Amino acid sequence: MTHFISHLHPLLVHLPIGILLIGFVLEVMVRWMGQEQLRPAIRTIIGIGTIAAVLSAVSGYLLSQGGGYDAELTQQHQYWGIGTVLLFSWLWLSKSSALQFPLMVAGTLALIVTGHYGGALTHGSGYLFETEKAETAESEAPLALQPDMNIYAGLIAPVLTQKCGACHKPEKKKGGLILTSPEGIQAGGENGAVLKPGDPENSQLLKRIHLPKEHDDHMPPAGKPQLNQLEIELLSWWIANGADFQKQLKDQPLPAPLAEKLSAGNEGSNNPVFAKQVPQADAAALQKLKKLNLSVQTVGENMPWLSVSFAGQTNLSDQHWEALSSVREQLVDLDLSHTVLNEQRLAGLEFPHLVRVNLAHTGVSNKALAFLKKSPFVESINLTNTSVDQSIQEFFTPLKHLKKLFLWQTKLDAVALEDLGKKIPQVELVSGANIPADAPMVLQTPKMKYGRSFFDDTAHVELEFPFKGVDIYYTLDEEASPTTQSPKYDKTIVMDKTSHVRAFAAKAGWSPSAVIDAVFVRKKIAAVGAVLDAPPSPKYPAKGALSLIDGKIADAQGADTWLGYEGEHLTATLDLGTVKPVGKVFVHCLENNAPWIHRPTGIQVFTSVDGKNFTRQATAQFPPNAAMGEQKVHLLGCHFPAQVEARYVRVKVESLLKNPTWHPGKGQKCWIFVDEVVVE
Repeated sequence: MTHFISHLHPLLVHLPIGILLIGFVLEVMVRWMGQEQLRPAIRTIIGIGTIAAVLSAVSGYLLSQGGGYDAELTQQHQYWGIGTVLLFSWLWLSKSSALQFPLMVAGTLALIVTGHYGGALTHGSGYLFETEKAETAESEAPLALQPDMNIYAGLIAPVLTQKCGACHKPEKKKGGLILTSPEGIQAGGENGAVLKPGDPENSQLLKRIHLPKEHDDHMPPAGKPQLNQLEIELLSWWIANGADFQKQLKDQPLPAPLAEKLSAGNEGSNNPVFAKQVPQADAAALQKLKKLNLSVQTVGENMPWLSVSFAGQTNLSDQHWEALSSVREQLVDLDLSHTVLNEQRLAGLEFPHLVRVNLAHTGVSNKALAFLKKSPFVESINLTNTSVDQSIQEFFTPLKHLKKLFLWQTKLDAVALEDLGKKIPQVELVSGANIPADAPMVLQTPKMKYGRSFFDDTAHVELEFPFKGVDIYYTLDEEASPTTQSPKYDKTIVMDKTSHVRAFAAKAGWSPSAVIDAVFVRKKIAAVGAVLDAPPSPKYPAKGALSLIDGKIADAQGADTWLGYEGEHLTATLDLGTVKPVGKVFVHCLENNAPWIHRPTGIQVFTSVDGKNFTRQATAQFPPNAAMGEQKVHLLGCHFPAQVEARYVRVKVESLLKNPTWHPGKGQKCWIFVDEVVVE
């Protein structure tokens, strides 16, 4: 009971503040504005406020006994709180009109000071006078990375101290956790260990950092300085490599890309092209592009930027180039791969805001790249399987924002590539690995063919490999990855229960392929109804809640099955008709980053027998992308620790809410698309 009362303090503390301040305002109105009719109400208000202050003080005292707060601040907060209660109690009980106003002023001042110390306990001792710059400060200074630098002390501790130290330090120790010393980090907090050395994805520290900012468990809390992408990458690398507090850089060197970012300072500036004011493309120009069977996508809703793809179209005419030129101001992403290009025509075009260009498998030579001289914001260029040679460096050195250059199967030999790397050291050159003649070749991933992710009776899966003599091994065991000791695929896999199919290809003398996997869910439980907490966007309403339980799913954005939510989470309650044992929930969703559709970041599941009292059963978190991804569907699962009896299942599908910093539409509301929720 004491624990319950203590945790009412954050609720109770606001009551006396509001009530007693109203009493002070009324007193001022009576004395200086002649509003005598308000005087009878003042005594009643002071009485109610004083009682509320007593309750708040008692609950606050009980809360302080749990520890985890700065001792000196806690003591100051208590003293001023008790003083506030005594002053207003005296005012309430006193019949002296001469003392009324002095006591009112003294009590109000004491109330303000008490509130200040309470805020300092919650948000840090300097929170009231912190400037906006302090709130948003990032580690922008470049680092001098020396071989004898202690990794924890030089790289990790500054991040944890700056971004986590306000709440997790010896003086405060929120949640019983200290993140400003090795001993505190290793000890963990009230919820156990925060690090799992070697496993960053399952370390609570990173899990909470990856949660949406609006989530109750996100760290640091909303309104506090957040970790940037570089800091998150650094923590993840450190944990993945054992979270050692003693090693130096000479013992465990940083990966080259991470070292370059740290040496350059912060995570690099965002491309300034997306801050430019550009009008929307003319509707007639867009229609012309579509009539020529060109793929056109907007890079973000209510933004002018366009992604245009000519991929695979071999017969390009003057009409194609004219249509493309009509959107040159809006064009940021251009895909010309697998086309036959007129080099002279391409060289003469102008794309002032281009960011990404794909010329792979076009056979173009250096002269086609002249258009890059008028594209200063380019970040990525794909020249795979083209005829470019070492003299292309003249086109790249002026490109200040260039980050990645694909040069597979070109005329640049190893010496030319090394020389180019020295000329543009800030650019990642992707040219393929140097494979020894006797090194085994890696098999490509087998293909998996199936009809549906959800099924009522059985599901059929076929595995294919384009060459003979290659074996495919698979497993349906959730706990074990496939090996050459797993079943060998020889005929269609038939499943009559929910299964996780994982498979790879193997052949003597070759390196095995990567593993391909997919989840298939048998719908043993058919929901009889569903209710949404909030309606979807009118742009993507599908059939409302019914769309989540009708068994209809899609594999691309254009389908009418998707429920779309912009800048908010999706919460739905499914009615199973009767009480049944349940233990898993699956959510079928879409990801397509270009038009601002992101994979959900988490799933929370609650169950109830009566539809009124719900209990949280499970939570699953999915880290967001760190860069633009391709359009794909996901079947996300959330597993209970044990089966429970329930009739009603409430599922909260958590959105990223806003586009991340790497996205062209950073900070704008983003979408989640969901078309089915299945309970098992």
